[in-house]
This record gives sequence, C-alpha cells and structure tokens, in this order.
Amino acid sequence: MSITTSPIPVLRGSGGTTLQAEEDALVLRRWRKEKRIPLRAVRQVRAEGRALSVELTAPAGTTPTVLRVQGVSAAAATVFADAVTTRLPEEREADGAALVTEGAPAEPEEAVYWRLVKLCAWAVGLVTVGVAVALAIVGSGVFAFLFLICNPVTLGFTVLGLYAMRMPYYEWYLPRYGITVEAVYRGPRNYAYTDLHGTARTASVSGSAPTRRVAYHPDRPGEAFAAYSWIRKVFRTLFCLAFLLVCLSLFAFNIYMAVEGFRRG
Repeated sequence: MSITTSPIPVLRGSGGTTLQAEEDALVLRRWRKEKRIPLRAVRQVRAEGRALSVELTAPAGTTPTVLRVQGVSAAAATVFADAVTTRLPEEREADGAALVTEGAPAEPEEAVYWRLVKLCAWAVGLVTVGVAVALAIVGSGVFAFLFLICNPVTLGFTVLGLYAMRMPYYEWYLPRYGITVEAVYRGPRNYAYTDLHGTARTASVSGSAPTRRVAYHPDRPGEAFAAYSWIRKVFRTLFCLAFLLVCLSLFAFNIYMAVEGFRRG
C-alpha cells in the first residue's frame, strides 16, 4: 500500500503556530484553535522573510483580511508561497473572510494519550517533591531522600504492571468477542493481516510460523493480539499478575516508609 505525501512544507511559527496546505484549503492552527481557509477565499500568499502572509479576497473598497504567521523558516515560506499560489483557483469568492471557519482541531488519540501521560508525570513529580520536603522538615532527612528516589520508580513499575495486564485481558477477550483473521509472517515480530475494510495492517506478534491467528476489536483494527491456546494464556496471565502484585507491594512499602518517617519526626 503506497502513501502519497504533499511536497508543500508545513510551516511552524512562533508560539506553536502551524500552517499547512490540504487539497482545497489552508489550515492555520494556534493555541488549540483551527482556522480553515478555502483556497477560493485566498487572494494571494506572500513570503516576507521569516513570515508568511495570507491575504483574503475582499469586496471592492474594503480592507482585506491578512493572516500572518511569524517566525517560520524563510526557505520554507518561499516554497510554501510559490506552491500554494500555483494551486489558487482562477475563480474566487468576493468575500474570503466569510468562508473562513473556526473550530477545535481533531486531536489524534495518541496525542491525547501522551498529553495525559505528561500531566500524570508532572502530578507525580510535584506530589513526590512536596512529600519529600515535608518529610525532611518534620521527619527524617534519610526517609525523605529515600522517598524522593524510590517513589517515582515504584510508581512507574506499578503503572507498568497495570499496563502489562491489558495483554492477557485482550488475549482472552478478543478471540471470543473480536475479529480473528490469519496473519502472514513478514519478519521478526511482524505479521501482516487485512482488516474488514480491506486495509493492510501489521501485528507485533512473536514467533516464526508462516501464519498466525490474530484477533482485533472492530473499533480498533490496527491493534491485534495473537490468539494463543488457553494453557499459554493462563501462564501469561499468572506471570503478569505476579509482576503486578510485586509492583504493588513495592509501592505499598514506599508509602509505609513515608508514614514511618513522619511518625518518627
């Protein structure tokens, strides 16, 4: 399956602003807001050094609206302006500002996930430092140092243990309630399969057999798990559960250590 990319660069300006060209519009994103500018609403696009201006069409006798992106690459701005100019239609609307639409950009699921991870990491860090400082003031400096070092590590292992439990869960759930297909070996941990919509996908599955059965959820066809025998699933479930229990024990001991430090203070 071939993927076609656009030769027009994505402009990245100051303050996280981006401007990119789609098939029939320019998309300006700034501060989680998105403006879609149809090409038939654009009068001209100008590269101005490290800035790029998008001038909209306007009725005669009125001042046209100009959208400007600052802090971009001068070379990229020139290429962008030239490429978009060649795409502008001959017939354009008289009032381009009326065609511009605003809204919130559709955020990929992966971006939402990583933003949540960052927020949780900041929260854990702030709580850990706060407890360690309080422990050093009213309790024991040794306990405060140990808590500061051990708490992020034990909490990280606990989260890893919880994440590991999703594997046996899906290995039990998907073969019964999902879609099971034959996947073809393409290399180490690389099996190819085709989903219900005819899209070719890959599954990260161990083994070297010519074909393997994999199962996926209809709403998430890009994430497939191997359909193992029930004996192997029991073994993997017990292993992941044991790992999670060890991680929870270490995290509980870390909390106990902090409480003990406050008690001795």
